[in-house]
Amino acid sequence: MTKPIKFVIVFLIFAASGLFLWSQLAIKPLSTDLTLIGQGKPALVLAYENFAPSGIEAMERINRVRADYEEDIKFLVADMGTPQGQVFTEQHELLDGMVIFLSAEGQPISIGTVPGSENELRRRLDRDLGRTGI
Repeated sequence: MTKPIKFVIVFLIFAASGLFLWSQLAIKPLSTDLTLIGQGKPALVLAYENFAPSGIEAMERINRVRADYEEDIKFLVADMGTPQGQVFTEQHELLDGMVIFLSAEGQPISIGTVPGSENELRRRLDRDLGRTGI
């Protein structure tokens, strides 16, 4: 392989990597402050173990719809690698990748997994928010 071709391949790899990293910077991380639960706004809490793929995949699906619901819902993470997250997930019997939707007062409304499709996730959030006609 000639040097110009190698250069182009290396350049394309770096460019693609840079674009990927740039796209990830635009995503605001989910808060791990579980004291926000019950403070007057419903909350969706994701049980998350940083080395397990189900939590990572669930977070990606949540991030795809989050911007459309942030005015109505607090999106939080119960990091199972921290004492606070561990206590919360044990109290609600959550496994990595599961979510719990809590009322504005902090009462559980629904517990389950994050739906695989964006549309189903939106339907579930709308249902838990009590939005009619959806």
